[in-house]
Amino acid sequence: MAKPKLSEAQRRAMKWLGYGWTSEPGAGMAIHVNGKRICNVDTMFALQRMGLVEQLEERGRKLVGQWKATQDGSNLARLLCL
Repeated sequence: MAKPKLSEAQRRAMKWLGYGWTSEPGAGMAIHVNGKRICNVDTMFALQRMGLVEQLEERGRKLVGQWKATQDGSNLARLLCL
């Protein structure tokens, strides 16, 4: 897998999600992990386009503001030692 160039916000998100955490929606466009703001929704959509995260689903409906790392995302977090 080639190492994609990640912004600081994307690295911060993958640092958490790459090791099994899931995100939760915050106020406005903020995304939180473990009660701390890590990035915004645009960052998560960029990571989703790269195939590093996926939006959680419940009964076939996507959950707003909730993402988890894909297998590629987890592998990248370990490869980059985030």
